[in-house]
Amino acid sequence: MSRELTIQDLQPKEIMKITASTGLVPRELQPYVQPALEEFRNEMAAELGLTDYAEIDKGELPSRLNGKVGGSMTKKMVTFAEAVLAWNYRNNKMLAGK
Repeated sequence: MSRELTIQDLQPKEIMKITASTGLVPRELQPYVQPALEEFRNEMAAELGLTDYAEIDKGELPSRLNGKVGGSMTKKMVTFAEAVLAWNYRNNKMLAGK
């Protein structure tokens, strides 16, 4: 009897291999991507002083302000990805040294 592999069956290292090689988010996590990005966008906007960003007509905002929100998101996501890569690299080196 075959069963589908679910995200709960995988360890973080295996998940990273799957997503890194395919460039895709695992099917179990796909429904959470858009809401997570929306929440993240609103958090970034709040940090920039736009507390009601979710309700604002983005077409009424100057492009520079919208760009700051997107730029802040990108900067934080890259920093997070660097931390994950460094953590994974360090752990692989530690395992190889044992």
